[in-house]
Amino acid sequence: MSNLCREFKHSAASLRAAPRPATVAPMDFIPPKTFKWNYCGTCGAKLAEAHDGQDVHPHCAACCRFYYYNPVPAACCFAAKPDGALLYVRRAVEPCKGGWCLPGGFMELGESPEECVVRELCEETRLRGTQPRLIGAATRGSPMHGAVLVLGYLMEEWDGEDTMQAGTDAMEVAFFLPDARPELVFDVHRELLARYDALQAKKGLSQAE
Repeated sequence: MSNLCREFKHSAASLRAAPRPATVAPMDFIPPKTFKWNYCGTCGAKLAEAHDGQDVHPHCAACCRFYYYNPVPAACCFAAKPDGALLYVRRAVEPCKGGWCLPGGFMELGESPEECVVRELCEETRLRGTQPRLIGAATRGSPMHGAVLVLGYLMEEWDGEDTMQAGTDAMEVAFFLPDARPELVFDVHRELLARYDALQAKKGLSQAE
């Protein structure tokens, strides 16, 4: 691991470990306005359009920094039982509080997508996953982040069902058979679920031949 990656990991860990004021209550969720770069995230100066050599983008003259509307990377996983029941988590936070989704979340500095999806699975369900295999990617616009890019992984191996419980931003975890699955609240998860089901169907046909 490079020194830079170590520094990123240490920085991310320090941010997660920082104590939060006990007196701060959760805010009521209000859908945000459409994401837009207006001010510099470093110095707070108002941004102006400038050419970076290829195209025009928001720019901070004081910090010599361009700002881009790149999607924020995230990962989700498919953890299934031998009978085909698939793991879902019920969200405990906004957006879409109370809705069902796949285990997953945003990547942190210094971690790979595979590390992200294993970490998120453990944080949200206490399951221990190994051998994540990429099965697809999906992207959507997001009012909170501009856009998100979600990588979907099949968790080839996992264990810990006897101690499984909801954690971090999940209020409930459960396995659902294909005909009993609740609707997924995120478009990207529904798109990746269709990819997963297609792969499972193809696998079933191959085994039947």
